[in-house]
Amino acid sequence: MQLPEASIVDVVLVGYEDQENLGLRLILAYLRSRGYWAVLVPFTPGCQAEVVAKVLAGQPRLVGFSLIFQYTIDEFGALMGALREAGVAAHFTAGGHFPSLCPEEALALLPALDTVVRFEGELTLVELMENLDSPDAWASVQGLAFRHNGAVVVTPSRPLIEDLDSLPPVARDRPKPAGAGLLLASMLASRGCLHNCAFCSIRQFYGIPPGPLRRARSPEAVVDEMATLHARDGVRVFLFQDDDFAARTPRQRVWLRAFLDGLVRAGLVDADRPPIGWKISCRVDDLEPAILETMVHHGLLGVYLGVESGSEQGLKTLNKQVTVDQNRAAIALLKARDIGMSMGFMLFDPSSTVETVRENIRFLREVGADGHFPVNFCKMLAYAGTPIQAELRAAGRLTGTVAKPDYDFGDPMLDWYAFFALRIFNRRNFGADGLVLRLQQADTEVRLRRRLTDQSVPEGYEAALRGIISRANLSAVETLTDLLDAVVERGVEPLLKEEEALLALADREWRTEAALETALTRLTMS
Repeated sequence: MQLPEASIVDVVLVGYEDQENLGLRLILAYLRSRGYWAVLVPFTPGCQAEVVAKVLAGQPRLVGFSLIFQYTIDEFGALMGALREAGVAAHFTAGGHFPSLCPEEALALLPALDTVVRFEGELTLVELMENLDSPDAWASVQGLAFRHNGAVVVTPSRPLIEDLDSLPPVARDRPKPAGAGLLLASMLASRGCLHNCAFCSIRQFYGIPPGPLRRARSPEAVVDEMATLHARDGVRVFLFQDDDFAARTPRQRVWLRAFLDGLVRAGLVDADRPPIGWKISCRVDDLEPAILETMVHHGLLGVYLGVESGSEQGLKTLNKQVTVDQNRAAIALLKARDIGMSMGFMLFDPSSTVETVRENIRFLREVGADGHFPVNFCKMLAYAGTPIQAELRAAGRLTGTVAKPDYDFGDPMLDWYAFFALRIFNRRNFGADGLVLRLQQADTEVRLRRRLTDQSVPEGYEAALRGIISRANLSAVETLTDLLDAVVERGVEPLLKEEEALLALADREWRTEAALETALTRLTMS
């Protein structure tokens, strides 16, 4: 949001907006509903000067930072330092998973911070604003942490908001492009998750404060918001940011059916072609054939699936409470109904061995060979406040820093393998111009054209795209396999001495990726 020249505001909220930051935007809307002039300033690395200029122009009383995970501590610390150096004397506060779960560490690592707003921020931030000039009253504000006489005071957690429908509508800017000339808006139908995956901080974030682990807006309110965005702004694609949209509970199934019926009543479902499409995130055990069929008929276009591992040991370590066969079944179900998908997948986790990594590679080959979606993979991150981080710390395996925690596998050979593999595939898997993101965008474009527009897809286009995705997947699998074989058969030290062998593997993968990127460019421009 642009600040008017020489404007004076009460609150500036700063955070990442790769997708719409609905957490910040809901707080923004709540502040405005309580009479505060609040604005949001997006932050990305490299844009520090722009943020500083906008905060200086706004002259706010408070600047709030959305510091979701500890991996952004250094970036936000540098930004806070730059703001102070520029003369910004406003109260600095931060919220998000890391400062909420580790307020003492956040205040120690970020000396420019005055307070931490813990867990849900709407009510706490307003109460902080009401007492901003009375620090002696902060101890009575629930959900707050601050320094006092050389110690950190953490006040009792504020109960979660029971009725999400009581919150004002999300403060939005213009819709974003979704592809195929269509517009997109992010949505939030619920907060929280009923599960307790060992690597995820969502359970802790919503489980420590008093209240239900998961709350949902009414289906009528969600449909009304979609209908308004469709009619007013021309939005055709909706991206649900819920942690687990299709939770497999009796209550959520009732909710889901009411939501689908509401889409029909609102005129958002057409017998021949739905005027809207939507995407969700869910677990593999949420998917049922009958309800999935109905969801597709009512506009479901894509699913982000929390698969996480192709190894039974890995799933047990991550406390997913599912099996590899359930992972396979869920992916097969989405493929059978030609639903676009992507998946979270951890090639490495704290229990990894050479054999479990091989199991994961075989799983990636199995699900990725047909080119239905580009496979992606990572090493499990030890998020602050999670059960698995506590286990690693207790076992003496947690390494790195607070901002960049890491762990080893107890097997130097596997440690080196992970080091090599993650660097070879870093750009492919995570780059803003990397192959995975480009393939996902091309896949989305095709599906949007087929489902929501009259734009034709050239004959042979989709088959060619599936071929490129398949080759990308199989190339990655082959490189991972050959690298693992080389590390196991030759040993790390000989392999490090044979630097050319490592470079040859990396070079082969990078050349393949470059060739596939060129082929994709030619295809999309044809």
